[in-house]
Amino acid sequence: MLTIPACAQTPDPVNFGPDFKLLGKLKPRTTQEIAGSDLWIGGEVLDRDYADYHAYKGYLDSLGAKKIRLQSGWAKTEKVKGQYDFEWLDSIVDDALSRKIEPWLQISYGNTLYPDAGGISLGEGLPTSEEAYEGWLNYTRALVNHFKGRVTKWEIWNEADHRYNDMGPEAYAKLYYETAKVVREVQPSAHLIGLSMAGVGRTEYIHSFFKFLKERNGLDLIDAVTFHGYPKNPDYRFDDVDRFREAVYQYRPGLELWQGETGCPSSLGSSGALSGHPWTELTQAKWNLRRALAFVGRGIPFSLFTISEYTYNSKKFKGLNTKGILKVNDDLSIAYAKPAYYAYQNLTSVLDHQMERLPVLPIEAKSDSSVALFAFRHKLTKAPMLFVWQDGSIPDNENTMTKATLEIGGITFKEPVLVDLYSGKVYAMPQSSYNARGTTYTFSELPVYDSPTVITDRASLQLRD
Repeated sequence: MLTIPACAQTPDPVNFGPDFKLLGKLKPRTTQEIAGSDLWIGGEVLDRDYADYHAYKGYLDSLGAKKIRLQSGWAKTEKVKGQYDFEWLDSIVDDALSRKIEPWLQISYGNTLYPDAGGISLGEGLPTSEEAYEGWLNYTRALVNHFKGRVTKWEIWNEADHRYNDMGPEAYAKLYYETAKVVREVQPSAHLIGLSMAGVGRTEYIHSFFKFLKERNGLDLIDAVTFHGYPKNPDYRFDDVDRFREAVYQYRPGLELWQGETGCPSSLGSSGALSGHPWTELTQAKWNLRRALAFVGRGIPFSLFTISEYTYNSKKFKGLNTKGILKVNDDLSIAYAKPAYYAYQNLTSVLDHQMERLPVLPIEAKSDSSVALFAFRHKLTKAPMLFVWQDGSIPDNENTMTKATLEIGGITFKEPVLVDLYSGKVYAMPQSSYNARGTTYTFSELPVYDSPTVITDRASLQLRD
């Protein structure tokens, strides 16, 4: 287990009141201890040397995220036409696998060796010329052939619909179709991932993309679709997600949907999305927790953007992006882990593939504030796990408690406890705070704030002093 620098520790400002007695803190679980999970982490921008994997790799085991999203970097790999040097990516993929973390590789961005091949970063165009296409497909063939014994999941391009990059859905669909055919030819068992959309609600883009594939009998060339999105309130814009799913399912009912990239800065003025809000390290941690649970609670795997801060140096973007949950020094070494790191670690330690969603429980919540509530249950022990938080506003830099009464049927507790996912602290629940009538539980005057807490059985948790 990695020793976290002392400077990274922050005071815990959360107060649930004197009736909730502290029992201890959650014990983090390493990636070696977690068999599978829908909670993943982003390891983007390594292809442009904006971050250093080998500076932060020691933090991955303790984080508990079971997949890492990586960008393959055509321009970093092919610096002389027809010559491919995968050594930089080999070291990353092999290290991740050694930590029981599955890499999924995004094949993306252009290469200025070729005319009209697009630039090396977001918003700098797709390959368009015949020579560029040939170079791109040759690179794809070499990449998949090199990694096919280690990597099975391939995402094709990143945010082709981005406002700085949008060449139209047909251009992206053509790129996807031609690339996917090459991947599947080299690796028949490949898991092909498409769209990677910035604009989740752009259903006309989705229809154009899938119609292009359908017209070419290519719908079998896609196994999952990804989408992004960065609302200030992490619980908003799920109507867009519903429309996204509805559009996709018109062509491929039941196709896997992944939240492929989303995260929150820890400061005002971060480069990239959400730059104009006065975020702090506390509000970043709250946002990330709520966003992750809002997706996983709906059955959608979630990849948090991103593990490390980085500085953009591209044509369209400049400056430090503070969405990383690790703070960096100027030399890209890690200064400390932010509260968001520990918060995500707490979440991965309690929610993995041993848990099953319970989306149809009879639930009633009464509160002066809007609250989110998602239910899970351990597949073997049947111990329930209820996640609850205030969801009606942007995470605040203060922790203001409100009271909620929850009535939930179809579950059974032995010794309910309350877990604060932000701090990892576990509290005994006073018997006066809950009442059981068979398999219906009423939790009265439960303290709730704008960060997720968990009600579960004490026996379900591993605690440290």
